[in-house]
Amino acid sequence: MLTKSKLSSEWIYKYYKELERCGVENHGLLIMQNGETVFEEYAYPYSADMPHTLFSVTKSVVSTAVGFAISEGLFSLDDKIIDLFPEYEACQSDEWQNLTVRSVLTMSSNKKFSFLQDMTGNYMAMFMKAPFRKDKGFLYSNNDAHVAAAIVHKLSGQNLVEYLTPRLFKPLGIDVPFWETNELGECIGGTGCYLKLRDLAKICQCYADGGKYGGEQIIPEFWTKEATKIQVEFRENEGYGYLFWIKNGIFSMTGMFGQIISYIPQYNAVVATMNACINEGGNERAVINVLSKAFENESTEEWDEKLGDYLKTRNVYPRKCEEKLNIPTDKTFYMTAFSDALAKLMFPASIIPRSLTSSFAKRPKTNFNEASFDLTEDVFTVKWKEEGDAVTINCGLDGEPRLSEIEIKGYPYKIWAYAYSENGKIKAVVKPLNTLSTQYITFEFFGDEVKIQMKCTPSFTEFILKNALSPDFIKNHKPIKAFVTKAVNILLSTTERPMKFKAM
Repeated sequence: MLTKSKLSSEWIYKYYKELERCGVENHGLLIMQNGETVFEEYAYPYSADMPHTLFSVTKSVVSTAVGFAISEGLFSLDDKIIDLFPEYEACQSDEWQNLTVRSVLTMSSNKKFSFLQDMTGNYMAMFMKAPFRKDKGFLYSNNDAHVAAAIVHKLSGQNLVEYLTPRLFKPLGIDVPFWETNELGECIGGTGCYLKLRDLAKICQCYADGGKYGGEQIIPEFWTKEATKIQVEFRENEGYGYLFWIKNGIFSMTGMFGQIISYIPQYNAVVATMNACINEGGNERAVINVLSKAFENESTEEWDEKLGDYLKTRNVYPRKCEEKLNIPTDKTFYMTAFSDALAKLMFPASIIPRSLTSSFAKRPKTNFNEASFDLTEDVFTVKWKEEGDAVTINCGLDGEPRLSEIEIKGYPYKIWAYAYSENGKIKAVVKPLNTLSTQYITFEFFGDEVKIQMKCTPSFTEFILKNALSPDFIKNHKPIKAFVTKAVNILLSTTERPMKFKAM
């Protein structure tokens, strides 16, 4: 924790408690004021030096690339998409004539979109073929953001990591990030960038300072003002800019499951948070209604001590395995055909939680298989294959977690894991640290069989039910909502049942 100002420990403490009340699992909080970091804290095992998946915070990074490209004359806001991508067929209707760079930056392409859409192949081709919606206007969409990224890629001849490294990442002292790409090598525009919380705070502060960092002009000044200004108004003082959210003068980069990086001009402050939650609005409200009071009140020794004691409780203490385990280490187990079919009803079973696989650019198409196990006095080791990738995860049994580095579909992960026994079952807690999810895995052995059950947080079931249907649709079709809710619950309860493996 850093404390270089008179931020009130009382209201920082109350902010954390409010997050708990709202069911928000916070992994990191960083506050900058007047350009300096005044508070920074992470819940173990998350840390300042570990990049995290950003989900839709990625969109604001894409916006930054667009700002550079426009300033360099590669294209303009009013250029038509059909003119920039003439290789795709498009008719000359008014809808196509109105489809401009500006429209995709403001989520106003009017193209149909599903957030579960496969991003693996030619994303631009899918966008160009997609029909136009009957209901015109703003519709939040990964597709629109990807078109913006694809334009920069095509006209610069570089993907976004290559393009932004000399312009943004290197000048701000940001390590070259991992960014999900499709099979064409395009960085996915709607999601998929991995950055540290400190990196995001720097970018946000740079926007707040008119694009300057360390006295140097980094981001074009005109773009920092235009991108963070309301371009599509939802209601008074609230709307959307160019891949930024704006509300009451506060501009934000936001991502699924509660990633929010905001600039609050009233206090000349950047508040950056990493969370794992379904209740995304809970964190936003807590920042405005509770944490903001930390700028208005001074701290006291009593509250400093209380906050310090609370922060110690944010560490995860692995549970020690108290029983001697007896598992087969000389066998290879294969998923039964029935379990294989059930598991693939939603998304294929993977060590990476389902709350993430919905946004993968290169998604696993088959379940993991060929499970085998090793055991020492202190470590339970799980080995399996996911579409040719050999995955090995070491789980500490002695109350100490183990770290394993794995790669699935080209995605690198650092896995933090421990295991213990309960009622004859082995329970493993697995955290891919550069994500925001936790996988809970139960292993139950029966001679030549093993049952494996996987559940993750945030709950993908809850996310589907909360986000699959729009508020307006739900308002007008409550019976259909009830039917869809029941269907999804049945489907998820089926796919999350234990998977059976047999030795062969």
